[in-house]
Amino acid sequence: KTPEYLAAGKPVVSTSIKDVVRPYGELGLVRIADDAEGFAAAADELMAGGADADWLARVDTLLVQNTWDRTWARMTELIEGVAGRSLAARAGAGAGQRAARAAGPAGAFAAAGD
Repeated sequence: KTPEYLAAGKPVVSTSIKDVVRPYGELGLVRIADDAEGFAAAADELMAGGADADWLARVDTLLVQNTWDRTWARMTELIEGVAGRSLAARAGAGAGQRAARAAGPAGAFAAAGD
């Protein structure tokens, strides 16, 4: 939900959730607090100060790079890459199996005069 809150222009306080700390916390877009006192202090500070124009501009800069369309395109790229490798591996294994079947079992054919 972090990107949605940020897109709405809402300051965010979070615990040290990996996907929030990186990138949002590291970029100073989200306040990170791991105990009740720190969380309450960060929330009080953000509610008193609100969102400033510089913070909003930095949020917008990051969020424009992380759209659902970009996420979908990257997921599709990864899936197609895996599927392509899987098909290629199957095709290679299938070719070997076809060659083995064509050759028949070892010793199945004898030359004339044997």
